[in-house]
Amino acid sequence: MIRAFLAPYKLWIELAVIGAVLAGAAVMFHNFLEHERDIGRNEVRAEYTQKFQEAKDQAAQREALLRAQVDIASKGGNDREQTIKTLAAAAGNASIGLRDTTKNISNSLSSLTADALRSVAGTYGIILGECQERRGGLAEEAERLNSEKRTLIEAWPTISPEKKSTPVEK
Repeated sequence: MIRAFLAPYKLWIELAVIGAVLAGAAVMFHNFLEHERDIGRNEVRAEYTQKFQEAKDQAAQREALLRAQVDIASKGGNDREQTIKTLAAAAGNASIGLRDTTKNISNSLSSLTADALRSVAGTYGIILGECQERRGGLAEEAERLNSEKRTLIEAWPTISPEKKSTPVEK
Protein backbone atom coordinates (compact mmCIF):
# COMPACT_ATOMS: atom_id res chain seq x y z
CA MET A 1 0.00 0.00 0.00
CA ILE A 2 2.80 2.44 0.74
CA ARG A 3 4.39 1.38 -2.49
CA ALA A 4 1.29 2.21 -4.43
CA PHE A 5 1.03 5.50 -2.60
CA LEU A 6 4.66 6.48 -3.45
CA ALA A 7 4.60 5.23 -7.04
CA PRO A 8 3.60 8.59 -8.58
CA TYR A 9 6.48 10.25 -6.66
CA LYS A 10 9.07 7.63 -7.52
CA LEU A 11 10.87 9.81 -10.04
CA TRP A 12 11.06 12.70 -7.61
CA ILE A 13 12.33 10.44 -4.85
CA GLU A 14 15.00 8.96 -7.12
CA LEU A 15 16.07 12.45 -8.18
CA ALA A 16 16.23 13.57 -4.53
CA VAL A 17 18.33 10.53 -3.58
CA ILE A 18 20.67 11.08 -6.54
CA GLY A 19 20.90 14.79 -5.64
CA ALA A 20 21.68 13.95 -2.03
CA VAL A 21 24.36 11.44 -3.10
CA LEU A 22 25.86 14.00 -5.51
CA ALA A 23 25.76 16.71 -2.83
CA GLY A 24 27.42 14.36 -0.35
CA ALA A 25 30.06 13.47 -2.93
CA ALA A 26 30.65 17.17 -3.66
CA VAL A 27 31.02 17.94 0.07
CA MET A 28 33.42 14.99 0.49
CA PHE A 29 35.42 16.11 -2.57
CA HIS A 30 35.55 19.69 -1.23
CA ASN A 31 36.71 18.44 2.18
CA PHE A 32 39.38 16.29 0.51
CA LEU A 33 40.68 19.26 -1.49
CA GLU A 34 40.67 21.50 1.60
CA HIS A 35 42.61 18.82 3.49
CA GLU A 36 45.21 18.75 0.69
CA ARG A 37 45.43 22.56 0.77
CA ASP A 38 46.01 22.44 4.53
CA ILE A 39 48.85 19.96 4.00
CA GLY A 40 50.39 22.31 1.44
CA ARG A 41 49.99 25.33 3.72
CA ASN A 42 51.61 23.48 6.59
CA GLU A 43 54.54 22.48 4.36
CA VAL A 44 55.03 26.08 3.24
CA ARG A 45 54.81 27.35 6.83
CA ALA A 46 57.33 24.75 7.98
CA GLU A 47 59.72 25.66 5.16
CA TYR A 48 59.34 29.37 5.87
CA THR A 49 59.88 28.82 9.59
CA GLN A 50 62.99 26.74 8.90
CA LYS A 51 64.47 29.31 6.51
CA PHE A 52 63.60 32.14 8.88
CA GLN A 53 65.33 30.33 11.76
CA GLU A 54 68.39 29.63 9.58
CA ALA A 55 68.56 33.31 8.60
CA LYS A 56 68.16 34.31 12.23
CA ASP A 57 70.97 31.93 13.26
CA GLN A 58 73.23 33.26 10.50
CA ALA A 59 72.52 36.83 11.61
CA ALA A 60 73.34 35.92 15.21
CA GLN A 61 76.59 34.28 14.13
CA ARG A 62 77.49 37.30 12.02
CA GLU A 63 76.71 39.65 14.89
CA ALA A 64 78.84 37.54 17.24
CA LEU A 65 81.73 37.65 14.75
CA LEU A 66 81.41 41.42 14.37
CA ARG A 67 81.20 41.87 18.13
CA ALA A 68 84.32 39.73 18.59
CA GLN A 69 86.09 41.76 15.90
CA VAL A 70 85.17 45.01 17.64
CA ASP A 71 86.30 43.61 21.01
CA ILE A 72 89.66 42.54 19.54
CA ALA A 73 90.12 45.93 17.88
CA SER A 74 89.18 47.72 21.07
CA LYS A 75 91.63 45.65 23.11
CA GLY A 76 94.34 46.36 20.54
CA GLY A 77 93.50 50.06 20.77
CA ASN A 78 93.73 49.96 24.56
CA ASP A 79 97.08 48.16 24.36
CA ARG A 80 98.39 50.72 21.88
CA GLU A 81 97.11 53.55 24.08
CA GLN A 82 99.01 52.11 27.05
CA THR A 83 102.15 51.82 24.92
CA ILE A 84 101.72 55.43 23.78
CA LYS A 85 101.39 56.59 27.38
CA THR A 86 104.52 54.66 28.34
CA LEU A 87 106.46 56.12 25.41
CA ALA A 88 105.15 59.61 26.17
CA ALA A 89 106.30 59.27 29.78
CA ALA A 90 109.72 58.11 28.55
CA ALA A 91 109.86 61.06 26.14
CA GLY A 92 108.86 63.38 28.99
CA ASN A 93 111.67 61.98 31.16
CA ALA A 94 114.10 62.38 28.29
CA SER A 95 112.88 65.95 27.81
CA ILE A 96 113.43 66.70 31.49
CA GLY A 97 116.91 65.23 31.23
CA LEU A 98 117.64 67.37 28.19
CA ARG A 99 116.34 70.44 29.96
CA ASP A 100 118.56 69.72 32.96
CA THR A 101 121.51 69.27 30.62
CA THR A 102 120.85 72.57 28.93
CA LYS A 103 120.61 74.20 32.36
CA ASN A 104 123.95 72.68 33.31
CA ILE A 105 125.50 73.95 30.10
CA SER A 106 123.98 77.33 30.72
CA ASN A 107 125.32 77.31 34.29
CA SER A 108 128.79 76.32 33.13
CA LEU A 109 128.84 79.24 30.70
CA SER A 110 128.87 81.61 33.67
CA SER A 111 132.54 80.87 34.25
CA LEU A 112 133.37 82.25 30.82
CA THR A 113 134.27 85.88 30.45
CA ALA A 114 132.13 86.76 27.52
CA ASP A 115 128.65 87.76 28.64
CA ALA A 116 127.30 87.65 25.12
CA LEU A 117 128.42 84.02 24.73
CA ARG A 118 126.59 83.05 27.91
CA SER A 119 123.44 84.80 26.82
CA VAL A 120 123.40 83.15 23.40
CA ALA A 121 124.18 79.69 24.78
CA GLY A 122 121.49 80.05 27.44
CA THR A 123 118.95 81.13 24.90
CA TYR A 124 119.82 78.18 22.66
CA GLY A 125 119.45 75.80 25.57
CA ILE A 126 116.02 77.16 26.42
CA ILE A 127 114.90 76.99 22.82
CA LEU A 128 116.21 73.44 22.45
CA GLY A 129 114.37 72.38 25.62
CA GLU A 130 111.10 73.87 24.44
CA CYS A 131 111.49 72.21 21.04
CA GLN A 132 112.09 68.87 22.71
CA GLU A 133 108.97 69.20 24.87
CA ARG A 134 106.80 70.21 21.94
CA ARG A 135 108.16 67.39 19.78
CA GLY A 136 107.28 64.87 22.47
CA GLY A 137 103.71 66.19 22.73
CA LEU A 138 103.33 66.20 18.98
CA ALA A 139 104.66 62.66 18.68
CA GLU A 140 102.25 61.49 21.38
CA GLU A 141 99.29 63.09 19.63
CA ALA A 142 100.34 61.60 16.27
CA GLU A 143 100.62 58.13 17.77
CA ARG A 144 97.25 58.50 19.49
CA LEU A 145 95.59 59.49 16.21
CA ASN A 146 97.29 56.60 14.44
CA SER A 147 96.04 54.24 17.14
CA GLU A 148 92.48 55.53 16.81
CA LYS A 149 92.67 55.08 13.05
CA ARG A 150 93.88 51.50 13.42
CA THR A 151 91.16 50.76 15.97
CA LEU A 152 88.48 51.98 13.58
CA ILE A 153 89.96 50.05 10.65
CA GLU A 154 90.20 46.84 12.67
CA ALA A 155 86.67 47.22 14.04
CA TRP A 156 85.13 47.87 10.63
CA PRO A 157 83.07 44.83 9.55
CA THR A 158 84.27 42.88 6.55
CA ILE A 159 82.18 40.56 4.40
CA SER A 160 84.02 37.79 2.66
CA PRO A 161 82.71 36.94 -0.85
CA GLU A 162 81.83 33.34 0.05
CA LYS A 163 79.62 34.37 2.98
CA LYS A 164 77.19 36.71 1.26
CA SER A 165 73.77 36.37 2.82
CA THR A 166 70.58 36.09 0.83
CA PRO A 167 67.20 37.36 1.96
CA VAL A 168 64.59 34.84 3.03
CA GLU A 169 62.18 34.11 0.21
CA LYS A 170 58.48 34.22 0.97
